[in-house]
Amino acid sequence: METTIEYAVHTGDRSAAMELAGAALRSAGHRVDAAPGTIVAESGSRVLTMLLGALVHPAREYRRYELVVSTAGSRSTAGSRSTLTLRHADHGPAVVGGSIGADRRREHWRRVSRAVEGSLRAAGLLVAPGGR
Repeated sequence: METTIEYAVHTGDRSAAMELAGAALRSAGHRVDAAPGTIVAESGSRVLTMLLGALVHPAREYRRYELVVSTAGSRSTAGSRSTLTLRHADHGPAVVGGSIGADRRREHWRRVSRAVEGSLRAAGLLVAPGGR
């Protein structure tokens, strides 16, 4: 399963891109905590997922994603790019096993990555297509 995707944006647009990505994650039903350069998005119940595994309702299944912004290269912001990296974060013991859980995680990952990419694309902030 894919667990990481990167989006390139102009360095001057990175704050707006982080805000849009956070809004996309919120609209997908996640609780979003933002720190400078990082967003952590969680949904569902870790306890229910640990106790019930694949029996937990998909809407209550625990999921965690991290979005990190990084800028490499030139110190000048003119023409430089920043990279937003969306990662499916480690859930620790709250992981649904088996093929049912794997299918659910894969489908939710697709929905989340499409929501983030769609919001960035709609705002015209993407410099290059996401690296899939």
